[in-house]
Amino acid sequence: MTDVTRDDFDLTSGDGHRMHARLFVPAIPAIGIIQILHGLGEHADRYERFAEAAGRRGFAVCVHDHRGHGPHADELGYFAASNGWHKLTEDALTVQQHVAMKFETLPIAMLGHSMGSYIAEHFAMNHGGRLAALLLSASNWPSRIELAAAHIVARIECWRLGDRKHSKLLDDLLFAGFNKPFEPARTELDWLSRDEAEVDKYIADPLCGGPYTAGLWRDLTGGLFGITSDHAVNRVPSDLPIMITGGEKDSVGGDKGMGKLAMHYAQTSHTRLKVKIYPEGRHEMLNETNRDEVTSDWLDWIAVAVGR
Repeated sequence: MTDVTRDDFDLTSGDGHRMHARLFVPAIPAIGIIQILHGLGEHADRYERFAEAAGRRGFAVCVHDHRGHGPHADELGYFAASNGWHKLTEDALTVQQHVAMKFETLPIAMLGHSMGSYIAEHFAMNHGGRLAALLLSASNWPSRIELAAAHIVARIECWRLGDRKHSKLLDDLLFAGFNKPFEPARTELDWLSRDEAEVDKYIADPLCGGPYTAGLWRDLTGGLFGITSDHAVNRVPSDLPIMITGGEKDSVGGDKGMGKLAMHYAQTSHTRLKVKIYPEGRHEMLNETNRDEVTSDWLDWIAVAVGR
């Protein structure tokens, strides 16, 4: 890459977990930092294209592999034996603190995609004062009743199988119907993007698409239940600029799910809220057919939100 230099590094979290992270530094003087929290069943390397575009705009970009993800994972699809959800958020804080020391006073925008958007929300609920902007990609406002039911099933599966074992029941329950709107479909993952080449790259990547353990689903459903209430949303600073964005046809949330999420932020007096829905877009807007438009829109919004 010519517009940024890449620095890979490892950090140790509070419980001794080793994290692999990377920092993309622009060739021009940095004007801000974008911290990316990737989604479920993917990894940090998939954001290199966006990082290069951000570097051309003067943003440094940091991204790390969540527990159970990426080439350095101890165990794919597994967070931790206890407090996995909390540890994901504290890992993000550890990475942010490390990068912030390198750039001192630069503003930090957090971009969370899909599962990463939920971790980003939890981060903002606990450390919102550290952020200058929050961008939630492919997010949702799930039903608390459905989350509670899924969490009970996940706990039963952890008891039945062990928390490190794969549960087909949970995969079927939590991914059921994602591809149905696109049938007859070319692949089982057409719901990710309209760009067939990007879908094929995901399928061919051994670090994408799982497996997921029962313990991961226990932690994720419990974490989601904890952030989907107005009481929780009220913990996010009301003056924090927030962008909720994604594809209209996204099977995870889509226009309806993101609309519900935006409504809860609006009714809890978050006054700097923007919603941007892309017609016909699917789950991964940074890998969609109109990704250049999306990348430009997001960077424009971040620049204004952080005052740059």
